[in-house]
Amino acid sequence: MKQLTNKDVNIAPQLDKACGLDMHKEKIVGFISCKDGSEQELMEFGTFTCELHKVKDWLQGNGVEHCLMESTGIYWMSLYTILTEVGITVTVANPTHIKQIPKRKTDRKDARWLCTLLLHGLVRASFMPTSEQRVLRDFCRSRLFYTRQQNKTQNRLWKILESNNIKLRSVISSIRTKTAMDIIRLLAVGVTDKVQLANCSRGRAKNKRDDMMLALEGTLEQHHKMQLQMLLQDFDHVQKQIDALEDIIGDIISKHYAVAFECLDTITGIAHKSAQTILSEAGKDMSRFPTADHFTAWCGLAPGNNESAGKRHDTSVKKGNRFLKTSIVSAAWAAVRVKDSYWHALFERMRKRMKAQKAIVAVARRILKVVYKTLETLTHYQEKGVAHYFDLQAKFTAFKRAGQLWPTTSA
Repeated sequence: MKQLTNKDVNIAPQLDKACGLDMHKEKIVGFISCKDGSEQELMEFGTFTCELHKVKDWLQGNGVEHCLMESTGIYWMSLYTILTEVGITVTVANPTHIKQIPKRKTDRKDARWLCTLLLHGLVRASFMPTSEQRVLRDFCRSRLFYTRQQNKTQNRLWKILESNNIKLRSVISSIRTKTAMDIIRLLAVGVTDKVQLANCSRGRAKNKRDDMMLALEGTLEQHHKMQLQMLLQDFDHVQKQIDALEDIIGDIISKHYAVAFECLDTITGIAHKSAQTILSEAGKDMSRFPTADHFTAWCGLAPGNNESAGKRHDTSVKKGNRFLKTSIVSAAWAAVRVKDSYWHALFERMRKRMKAQKAIVAVARRILKVVYKTLETLTHYQEKGVAHYFDLQAKFTAFKRAGQLWPTTSA
């Protein structure tokens, strides 16, 4: 039987007075009430900044210290900042967890329902990052946006070359290499000498000079060259933005997260950008998550529960922080490619029983639990290798044959 703790049932104490705020793009509906139903008041406001300050004054005038709002879109952010600056405790909740009863939904009823939930402690607050973490998160997400934009530009460059039968991708592994970009820049300015173009080859591409000469025979016309020039300008501009963001993110990490960043960088598969993304999304304070399992569930890597009448049905992973999930899954792919590592052996074993995509999610979940322990203790991770994996397998088999429970361990 599972050992229960006091965290399994956690209901917040009732409040004497609270407010529910139903947020929309152009309207805010607020409802104030005491726990005995007295001193009720319903108000509607606009969403301009002056109206947001009226909401603050209204709450302070009624002596309200606690309010609840849904985290719908981005409309709640400005009001959250204004209210928290004056000491009002704002609870931001996931809309799917506090849905109003079907067929009884209006803006006024929503505000009343939110106030009722908050008064009786029946709402779970969402994860709210600190001010310094919000700044880091904004910059890291901006870098991701620009990186994706740059990838789209490079894919467009490749499409123009392929449509004119310039087969660079048949010779070079990726258009993102320096060799490919140097050749594209020369093609954009009208250079057609294949020898000059082939001289841009670097690394292993030098050994494919004959194939390179054949690949550069194309039908590039003048308007295609103009398109290449425009795309290269976009590429260079985005690269400058990415470089600027890299400098800013590096300064923030070194100022506020130096120790945590150094510890995360020791985990197999997690490089600089992955460590920066983890700190920007989850922060360095793991006390916000009761256990590592709560942390993986918040990220969206924990399996969902679907059990009825004693039967367990297949479910996908839960929804969670998609930015952190993407970064951890990418780190998991990097970790399993490291030969003679624990993660490589784990992935190869799991891939025999399930699809690779499902196995990599399971590996990513275990890596995230290691991240939790690393940030909680601020210690360096020690890669234990394949031998450790086979040793754990042997011990697990011995426990299973003896009919004993397997203790919880980590990689």
